[in-house]
Amino acid sequence: MKSVSRLAMIAFVTAVAMTSCEKGPKDKWGPGVPKENDLSYIHLVVQPQCGGELVSDLLAGKNTRVGVVRVTTDGEYLTVKYEIEGGGWLISETHLSVTASLAEVPAGTDLNPKTGLFEYKTNHDPYVSSYTYSGIPVNGNKQLYILAHAVVERVTGWQTNLEQVSIILPDYVNMSVSYPYTGASSYFTTTVTNGGILDGTYDGWCVDAGNTIYTGTSYLAEVISSYDETCLEGIVDNPANMDKVNWVMNQGFVGTPSLSEGDFTYGDVQLAIWALIDNGTSLSGVGPYSQARVDEILALAEDGGNEFIPECGQKLAIVLRPVDATGNPVAAQITIAQVTIITFPTVCVPLTAGDETAWAAGYDFGGSNWAKYFIYCLN
Repeated sequence: MKSVSRLAMIAFVTAVAMTSCEKGPKDKWGPGVPKENDLSYIHLVVQPQCGGELVSDLLAGKNTRVGVVRVTTDGEYLTVKYEIEGGGWLISETHLSVTASLAEVPAGTDLNPKTGLFEYKTNHDPYVSSYTYSGIPVNGNKQLYILAHAVVERVTGWQTNLEQVSIILPDYVNMSVSYPYTGASSYFTTTVTNGGILDGTYDGWCVDAGNTIYTGTSYLAEVISSYDETCLEGIVDNPANMDKVNWVMNQGFVGTPSLSEGDFTYGDVQLAIWALIDNGTSLSGVGPYSQARVDEILALAEDGGNEFIPECGQKLAIVLRPVDATGNPVAAQITIAQVTIITFPTVCVPLTAGDETAWAAGYDFGGSNWAKYFIYCLN
């Protein structure tokens, strides 16, 4: 399709609206309301042809574009989709009115639409970035009046929902590890299978220096969040320091310059982890390391890691504890039991700074709450 100028597309929508058989809002509300937006202000509302897709800007606080509302039809039913564009907003409520005339829109004598009485409405918990209403009957109409309302939340950041992490984690997985080697990014490479969302290969670290795990061997392992301190009692010597371990894992120390000497190695990081959460230590498989670099990591963790919770996009340590076929911990003296930490994407929830009323762009409905409507033209 050839490109069309913004003004031309707006003018097209205006023409469609004015060819309506509806006598107009004046018949119900009296002279002068609702009024058409001034063309210098109206945001984009585009329907290139009757029966085709219509796209209307979704406006928060009258003039902040946060997304779009899309309307399509198969000839018998409409589909109306709300879409947030960009990451700065989410939708907490949607209300949709689709009628054959403005007189049918639930509204008071003050011209304010009563969104709570709209036929289609949803409270969204958790918040959503898109939502679709489908199966809306056309009923043979040649045009429909649509009011698309939303409550949108301004997103200021994201935080980890640690309770949700524990809920979504599988109870057990199969895991195997590869032994460390010079130049590696971590002590282990840990592979998880039969774990659903946890399936994958991760950087891995040793928790219990006093036991052994064998490379290439598949272990059934219990899955525990590193922030579930109660469940870690008796498994990890010092579970209260898991916040600092998570901080260390998110700093990307390996291969970066230290302030003391040379570059950090995986051995430096592994020794720091043992110092934080294990009463023992080992040099088995540690490779090149420097106690000065280990001490540097520990000092940094003490300063920055207290009460650390990974943010969205950071890594969360998951503890994998080998068990037998009945789910009981493998006896330590068998020498194959070793608790391992793997990295895992965190579960994120938004931080918001209050809500805003949003309407799909179009004509003024006439009330004090700046409600808008647009007309969808059918074949």
